[in-house]
Order: sequence, then C-alpha cells, then structure tokens
Amino acid sequence: MEYKKIVYVICFLAALGGLLFGLDQGFIANSLPTIREVYGLNVEQASNYAAVLATGGVVGALLSGAFARFFGRKRSLVLAGLLFSGMSILSAFLPSFFILNVCRAGLGFAVGVASFIVPLYLSETAPAKIRGSMGTLFQLMITVGIFLIALTNVVIAKIFTSAHVALPLMFIVIALFSLIMFFGALTLPESPRWLMLKGKKDKAISILQNVLNSQSEVDFEIKEIEATIKNNQNTASISMIFKGYFLKVVIAGVLLQVFQQLVGINMMIYYAPTIFGYAGMTGILALLIVPTVNMLFTLPAVKLVEKWGRKKLLYVGAVFMFVSLLAAAFAFQGIGGATDANLISPVYKHILLVSSVVYIFGFAVSWGPVAWLVCSEIFPLRVREIGMTITTMVNWTFAGVVMSKSLIVMKTFGDASIFYVFAVFCVLAVVFVKFFIPETKGVTLEEIEMNLEKGVPLRNLGKVE
Repeated sequence: MEYKKIVYVICFLAALGGLLFGLDQGFIANSLPTIREVYGLNVEQASNYAAVLATGGVVGALLSGAFARFFGRKRSLVLAGLLFSGMSILSAFLPSFFILNVCRAGLGFAVGVASFIVPLYLSETAPAKIRGSMGTLFQLMITVGIFLIALTNVVIAKIFTSAHVALPLMFIVIALFSLIMFFGALTLPESPRWLMLKGKKDKAISILQNVLNSQSEVDFEIKEIEATIKNNQNTASISMIFKGYFLKVVIAGVLLQVFQQLVGINMMIYYAPTIFGYAGMTGILALLIVPTVNMLFTLPAVKLVEKWGRKKLLYVGAVFMFVSLLAAAFAFQGIGGATDANLISPVYKHILLVSSVVYIFGFAVSWGPVAWLVCSEIFPLRVREIGMTITTMVNWTFAGVVMSKSLIVMKTFGDASIFYVFAVFCVLAVVFVKFFIPETKGVTLEEIEMNLEKGVPLRNLGKVE
C-alpha cells in the first residue's frame, strides 16, 4: 500500500531526534584524545567523562514521560533540540572540567528525552503497515549522526593540530547539526493519539486526514483509539502499573533494553579507535570504519523489519554479533600484551577489523533499531509514557555501565576478556527473544493492547484472530 509523501516527511523530521543520540556517540569516539590533551585526563577520567552522558540520559528519560504526557510529543522534541544545542555551544568555550561535565550531563538529558520521545512519536504517528520501517528511522538517524560527527572530527583534527583550537570547533559542529533537528521539530504536527488523550478529537482527525489515504482509514483509527481510551478511562495510570499484564510487558521491555546494551555496542561505538589502537591500528580506516559501516548497514533494516519481522532480525543480529565477538577475542589473545605495532601479526589485525565490521552489521540491522521499536509498540496507551520511561532509563543505565567499565575491564583482565562477556549475553539474548518477545509486524497498537488485556502470552501479542 502506498502512503502520502507527508507521512514519510513527518517521520523523517521526527527521526532527526535520533541525530542527537548519534552526534554524541560519534563525537566521543574521535574527540576523546583531543579532550584528554586539553584537560590532561587519564584513561579512567576520560571514561568517566564519556559515561556522564548516561547519567544525564537516565534523568532525561525519567522526566520524559511527564514531558510527553503534559506538554506533548512535539514540544518535548523541541526542548531536547534546544537544550542539546545550548550545551554544545557552552562546551565550545572550553570551560572548567567541572562545567564541561555539567554540559555533558545536559547533553545526556537532551538525548535521554529524544531517545524516549522519537520512538514513541513514530509508533503513534506512522500507519501500522509501515510503523516498523518508520520506527527504524530513529536508529538510522543515530548512525547518520555518528558518521557525520566522526567524519568532521577527523577532518578537524587533521587540519588543526592544536587541540585547543580543534576542540571548540568540534563542539560548534555538533551544535550546528543539532540545530537542524531543533528547527525540524518545530514543523511537526502533534501525535494524534496524544491529542485524543487530551480530548482534542478534531485536531487528531485533521492530522490523520493528512497522513492516511482515505476517510475510512481515519474513521477506523479514531474508533480504535477511542475504544482503547474508553476501556481504560476509569482506571488511573498509577493503578494500571500494578496490573499483571502491564508488569509483563515492562519486564520484557526492560530486559530487551538490557540486552541491547550488554551485547556491547557502546564499547564499539565509543571506543573503537582506542581498541584498534591497542592492536596497533591507527589512521583514517581505524577512525572511520565503525561509524561508516554502522550507517550503511542500518539502511537494510528499514525494509527488513517489515519483510522479515522483528524477531527474525533479533535472532540474526545476535548470531552475527556472537561469532564476531569470539573472533575479536581470538585476535586479542593472539596479540597478547604486545605494545609494538610492528610485532603484531597482520593476520590478527585483519581478523579484528573484519570481526568489527561483522559485529556492527549484526547490531545495525537488528538490536539497534528493533529494541527501540518493540518497546514503543507493546505498552498500553494510557501508560505508554510510564512503560517507555522505565525501559529508556534502563537502557541509559546499562549504557553507562558499558561506557564506564569496558576499557577498565580490558586493562584489568586482558583485552580479550570483555569480548567473551558480551558474547555470552548474545546467547542469553536469543533465548530471551525466543520465549518472551512478540512479533508485532503489521499489527495496530490497539490490537496489541487488546491481546495484552485478554491475557495472551507475551510472545503471541502480535497474533490477531
């Protein structure tokens, strides 16, 4: 089925919120040496600075549910873009390291809000048949942000050899990119489901008429949303939290986000140049291979998530990541404690490089976009903000653990150790998906909610009689 072009424009503009997430991930990967030089940081201080983002992300996620409920999805996105731009500009003045950390926490707050709002907005606005594809745009924009800022940081570092000149420029560039998202968010319509919750039916109908193909589709959507709201109108959100069916999907969403982080993606995104440096690999290839592959391989997910479905992609991605993590561990064991690049066999370097590419491919087509997508689909409308607040906070909490501890674990237990740890979580993730994650391809949010209230098992929520 073909949809109006305005549908894709709206979803693309909303997905620009993912750009904030990607900008910061890519920023740290290739600016960390420059930051360490300007502020005189050791490995532990640098890792803690990178991880401060997650602290801000947790707080942002915690408050995002309230923002989304009371101010709406659109205004919350505008706030995130404005705050991110402001914190980036302030950082460009190279303030004290304490203020720089405060700014980074502010950036994390903005990204925490965006990482909550964007999947929610896309799931509530996109038609059911293309909800998966449009939902993956969030992850695609994350990868675009990672690539763009990684590329510009490499160029800046090559042109401006003085760290005190290069670092402010790096922050200015990230601010310019974030302003694009800010102005894009200003043009968005509000979520029709949020408008219905607020009793603004006429506005909701007007927006649905712009994005759906016929009045009959609009009437069907309005009828389903009204039925969902009516079923829950006598139940306060706080009481619904303690209902068995809500707790089921919360646990599923929480574990999905835990596994998304514990397969190790933030180690690869944030520290790939550092890890390659441990293996004696430097230069443009080592700096840009991960962000480039991450962006290119997220593109297939936009189509595959509707063709193959959510669960199959999660299985495939976990297998690819498992194999590549074992290969990377093997390479580092072969390298041993060698510090002279000339003494490291090219075979191990090539294995590490190829395994990194395969790993990023596995994550980019599966756990990257699908974890956010499923979490945006499985929660009942009246408590959707609460459910996504919890799962987004969990994501940021475990992202912080991975960011702050990965390099320290490698230093303490050997470079190969962390790869074995993440490989084990890939296996556990497959088992978890098999028994607890539903296939939601092509099913409306209201149908998923009705199945949930009927007591349908988690893995069957997407089956419609």
